[in-house]
Amino acid sequence: MPTEADPKIYQSKLLWQVWGLLCALVLISALSIGYFAAQQVASDARAAIEESLAHQVQLLKQFYNPLILQEAALPVIQSEQRITILGPDGTVLSDNREDARLMENHLKRPEIIAASAPTTSAIGLGIAQRYSTTLEQDMLYVALALGSPDAPTGYVRVSTPLTSIEQKVNAMRLQVNLLTGAFTFIAILIGLYFARRIVLPVLRMTQASALMASGEFSLRLDEGHANELGSLARALNKLAAGTQAKIEEVAARQNELTVVLQGMTEGIIALNADQAVIQMNRSAATILNLEQSSVLNKPFQSLSIARDLGEIVTAGFTATGPQFQTMTLGGRRIEVSGLRLGDASVEGMILVLRDTTELQRLERVRTDFVANASHELKTPISALRGFVDTVIDDTEMPTETRRSFLVRSQQQIHRLASIVQDLLQLSRLDTGYSPDSDKTLVLSDVVHQVYLTKITDAEIKQVQLIYETSPDCQQHRIQGRADDLALMLSNLIDNAIKYSDHGGTVSLTLAMNGEGLIRFNVTDQGVGIPAEEHDKIFERFYRVDPARSRNKGGTGLGLSIVKHVVERYQGRIKLVSRPGQGASFSVTFPTLQPDPTR
Repeated sequence: MPTEADPKIYQSKLLWQVWGLLCALVLISALSIGYFAAQQVASDARAAIEESLAHQVQLLKQFYNPLILQEAALPVIQSEQRITILGPDGTVLSDNREDARLMENHLKRPEIIAASAPTTSAIGLGIAQRYSTTLEQDMLYVALALGSPDAPTGYVRVSTPLTSIEQKVNAMRLQVNLLTGAFTFIAILIGLYFARRIVLPVLRMTQASALMASGEFSLRLDEGHANELGSLARALNKLAAGTQAKIEEVAARQNELTVVLQGMTEGIIALNADQAVIQMNRSAATILNLEQSSVLNKPFQSLSIARDLGEIVTAGFTATGPQFQTMTLGGRRIEVSGLRLGDASVEGMILVLRDTTELQRLERVRTDFVANASHELKTPISALRGFVDTVIDDTEMPTETRRSFLVRSQQQIHRLASIVQDLLQLSRLDTGYSPDSDKTLVLSDVVHQVYLTKITDAEIKQVQLIYETSPDCQQHRIQGRADDLALMLSNLIDNAIKYSDHGGTVSLTLAMNGEGLIRFNVTDQGVGIPAEEHDKIFERFYRVDPARSRNKGGTGLGLSIVKHVVERYQGRIKLVSRPGQGASFSVTFPTLQPDPTR
């Protein structure tokens, strides 16, 4: 548990309120106890002095009573107390402080009256506090009748100044007050200690509650208190743990939702009931050419896309069913669907954007391919049907003519087979590619094998086929499939031979380009290709000169196959050609670490 509350506890109003209440109770109790203790001490002190004086008069009675009965001279006893001896008529017979002859009669003094009163105890003791006119100060008097109280033979009186009594009482009060003050001081410190023990857990709980209110639920309180504070700490800890678990669960789900939304290819835009953007994934930002952070929590109508999507948003918030719209944005075709959310917990709208530009292009490519394939297949099939029908219908056809038709039918069959074979190769290359089937190959070995198979085709066409390679190519390998690479090389060499004139030359070169890439060049001396056709010739069934290509036996798929293979193995293909100056195709592939053993 954090202890930030510890140094701040002395700034707590609650601490001083609790401690002030405890101090007030301690002070009231201490003052009350001190007051009553002091009163009791004073009372006990006076009683003790009175008892001491009474004891003294008893002793003096035993000393003076025989002397008075014998009418002997009375000696003066030196003492801290004043000792006065009276006759039965109150005449002062002796006094150790004043001259007895000058003193007035004391029979009417309160203590003498009390000592001789009928209500006095059997010992004839009288006690009085009064002002002494003789000594001119307050005195405490204790008198005792000599003989019998009802027929006294005289009186013995002992007195002491009240000031000495007050001094003793005040000294005892001072001791009581000092003890009471020390007790009060200790009690106040103990009260501060217990007030701190009471207030500190409350401050920590207050701090914990404030942190929880601000979203921090990782702290835990001390549950060691064996009282309601411990129960409250356990309840707060349980609340914090439960809330933290819920927040983590919600955060995990939010992260999952964010990952899903950000990973979707469709653009997603979420609007709240006020038509403010509360969510937009990367795809939507890319499609609309916006920054995600610049549009969040902003009114939709204030965005630049409002003019394109305003209609579907307005309709979506007023209609009950889904809304659809197609628009063109930056040359791309975007399909938008909107659905209003209106349940009890969420109100707003979801927009889903799909960029169908590529789908349209692929659909167009598919349509063109089907049309081209149908046309390419229809041409040899129609020719075959015509040749066969002619031969069947004309039973008297000369042998040479029949043979001519059969040869031409054979040529169409070969052409049809070539088209089907190339279509199958393209279909295989279009299917999923798995690098697991690749092997480590030496490209120079593959090129040499293809070169050997094409020598005969070049000789038939009366074209010279030349192959050159550098020695370092033997040490460099690539990752791939030998049949794919051989197919690519065969199509490039076939094209070069087909479009070369008799007596022409086709050059094959294999070399390293100094950047860790291996380059294969096929160069011919044919008719060449115009610059505006360079990008198109890799499309399926595209021909620069369709009539010439068919006469050469081409299917229009060879260079498309070449491009597929090059892209499959992260290669690049480049064409350099001008009309009448031949063509040079250059293909480069990344290589693996060289093998020094080759």
